[in-house]
Amino acid sequence: MNDSDRLIADVMSGRVQVITVARDGTVSEGVPTGLTVLSGAFNPLHIGHEGMLKAAIAITGGPGAFELSVVNVDKPELPEADVRERLEQFSGRYTALVSRAPTFLEKSRFMPGAAFVIGYDTAVRLFDDRYYPAYDPENDPENTGSATLSAMSEIRRNGCGFIVAGRVTDAGFKTARDIVVPEGYGHMLREIPSDAFREDISSTQIRRSRE
Repeated sequence: MNDSDRLIADVMSGRVQVITVARDGTVSEGVPTGLTVLSGAFNPLHIGHEGMLKAAIAITGGPGAFELSVVNVDKPELPEADVRERLEQFSGRYTALVSRAPTFLEKSRFMPGAAFVIGYDTAVRLFDDRYYPAYDPENDPENTGSATLSAMSEIRRNGCGFIVAGRVTDAGFKTARDIVVPEGYGHMLREIPSDAFREDISSTQIRRSRE
């Protein structure tokens, strides 16, 4: 087993939390600081993902990467064969990360200084208590009194924030400006203007069109 295969096996088993796969296929443990990161399942990678990351990089000015998470809060864990297959989509084109961090709180711990690129639908859930465990004051040094704000505060302490792309909803096209953000956390969300990026497409739609 070569070093690349070993590191992929390590992240699959949980011995390593995150790895970086360079465009040339070189694999290393950990990630650079200050990345602009678009997370997803990428089944498949499509022009919406690519355009979204490109628009976010134009805002942050930093290097970008796609992150494939082995563990997802809403889906079964990806098998190694699927991880390797999906990584092929980035080969020679983009830097890719593979992690075992299903939530942005966990991602921020392994990706300090990252700007996470998300859609409006995901951004709304950042401040929804239903997506957080019970409040634990021992994990809240800022005494926010809220599981949601405790998590967002830790993400902020880790130097991370969010770049938000608009999404079409039943109520029309919505952007970061339509989200009710608690006082003191608004600076963590930066908007991708619709004239810089808007692509009403999803991986689910692409898969259905292929059936």
